Amino acid sequence: MEQDTSSKLSVDEIHERMGMTVTEEGKARARRRRLESAAAHHDPEANAAFLASLRTRTA
Repeated sequence: MEQDTSSKLSVDEIHERMGMTVTEEGKARARRRRLESAAAHHDPEANAAFLASLRTRTA
């Protein structure tokens, strides 16, 4: 039997219950940081090399 671990609360509601104040400015800053981090870790050449290695493998 599997247990449902999904939350019925939004992230904002969880933060509110923890006593944290969340502002629109803070949300925008966190989003910008996530996007900047993702862009910094994106390596198209490594992705292409990985996909090429997958294509050359036998099933």
